[in-house]
Amino acid sequence: MVALILVPVLLAAVIPAAAQDQAQLQPTPLSLLEALRLALQQNQQLKVAAFEVAVARAQLAQVRAGGAIQGNVQASYARTQEGVSTSIPISGGPGGEVITIPASAPNIYDARLVLLYPLYSGGRVEAQIAMAEANLKGAEATFERIRQQIIFTIRQAYYQLLLAQAGLDSANHSVTQAAENLRVARARVASGVSPKFDEVQADVALATARQAQVRARNGLAQGMQALNGLLNLPLQTPLTPTNPFIVSVVETPLDRLVSQALETRPELAEVRARQAAAQAGIQLAESGARLNLGLSGAFDYSNTSGFGPGPQLSSTWSVALAATLNVSDGGLTKDRVDEARQRLEQLKAAEVQQRQVIELDVRQSYLNLQSAREELTGADALQAQAAEALRIANVRFAAGVGTSLEVLSAQAASSQAEVAKAQAFFTYNVARAALVRAVGAEVN
Repeated sequence: MVALILVPVLLAAVIPAAAQDQAQLQPTPLSLLEALRLALQQNQQLKVAAFEVAVARAQLAQVRAGGAIQGNVQASYARTQEGVSTSIPISGGPGGEVITIPASAPNIYDARLVLLYPLYSGGRVEAQIAMAEANLKGAEATFERIRQQIIFTIRQAYYQLLLAQAGLDSANHSVTQAAENLRVARARVASGVSPKFDEVQADVALATARQAQVRARNGLAQGMQALNGLLNLPLQTPLTPTNPFIVSVVETPLDRLVSQALETRPELAEVRARQAAAQAGIQLAESGARLNLGLSGAFDYSNTSGFGPGPQLSSTWSVALAATLNVSDGGLTKDRVDEARQRLEQLKAAEVQQRQVIELDVRQSYLNLQSAREELTGADALQAQAAEALRIANVRFAAGVGTSLEVLSAQAASSQAEVAKAQAFFTYNVARAALVRAVGAEVN
C-alpha cells in the first residue's frame, strides 16, 4: 500500500512557472480524487510514516538473519626476514654426515573458515523475530491512520471550498436581483407610481448585497489558500472544484458499522501490534534464564614451515558444541519478566479503552449524519418555498399591487435559503466523511 501511495501523480494543478500569469486568469479545475492523490503524495508526515515502515521491515530482516548459519573467512599474510639454513653434524670428525635444516619461508599465509549456528537460544531469537514482526505491523497501522486522517482533512477542505463557492454564487445572484429591483424602483419613481422611499430602499439593498459579495469573495480566496496549503501548492494558485456536493445515503445499520470499525480501525491495529511486541518482550526476558546451545566449525589452511625442505602446506578442521547457562544474575531476569508482563497488561487495558472510543466515535458520527440528512431535507423545502415567495413578490411589485419592502424581504429570505442549503450540503458531506474515518473504511 505504501508503494501505491507514493506513485507520482500528474496533476494539472501544478502550473509551470512560465504560465503563472496565464494561470491567474484561468483557474485550474481540481477534482476531489486529484486533490486526495496530490495530498497523499506531498504530505511530509505520511512520508515519515512510510520510512518508518521501511525501517521496521529492514529491522525484521536483520533479526531473522540472527537464526541462520553465520560464516566468516579470516586470512593473514606475513613477510619475515629471510633466514639461513642450519647444518647439524650427526657423526664426529671431518667428512661426517650432516643434517641441513632449510631456512623458513619468508612468505607466510594462513586462511581460516569459521561457521557458527545457534542450535537453541532459549527462545531469544524467536522472541526478537516476533517483536520485529509486531513493530512492522504497528508501523503499517500508524501509516494507515495518518493516511485516513489526511483523506478526511482534504475532503473537509475541499467541501469548505465548495461551500465558499456556493456562497459567492448566492451573493452574485443577490447583487443581480438587487440591481434589477433598483432599476424597476427608479422607473416606478420616475413615472410617479412609487414613492422615492422605494428607490432608497432598493439602493440600500444593493449596497448591502455588494458588501456580502465582498465577504463571500474573501471567503472563497481563503478556502482556496487553505486547500493549496494542504496540497503543498503555491497559495495563490486558483482552483475550481469540479466535484459538486452529493448525497450518498448510508444504508448499513449502525451495529454493523460499529463491528466493522472494531475490525478495521488502524488505532486498534496499533494497540494490538504493541501487545504482540510486549508478549515477545516477555519471551525475550525469559530467555535470559535458559540454556543456549551453539555449534561451530572451523577449517584452517596455511603454509607454516616444518622441518622438511621448503614451506610445509597444512590444513586442519575442528567442530565444537558450546553450552551456556546463566546460573545467577541477581534477579535481573525476573525483574525484566515482571516489567514485560506489566506492560502487556497495560496495553490490554488500553485496547479496552480504545474500543470504547472507537464505538463512541462511530455512533456520534452516525447520529451527526442522520441529523445532517434531515437538515438537508428541510433546506430543500425552505429553498423551494423562498424561491416561490420571491417570484410572487416580483410579480406583485411589477403589477403595482406589491411593495418594494415585500420584494426586499423575499429576496433576503431567498438568499438565506440558498446559503442554508449549501451549508446543509456541506454539513452532510463532512458528516459522511467523518463516518468513513470513524469506521476506517468506505461505507455504503
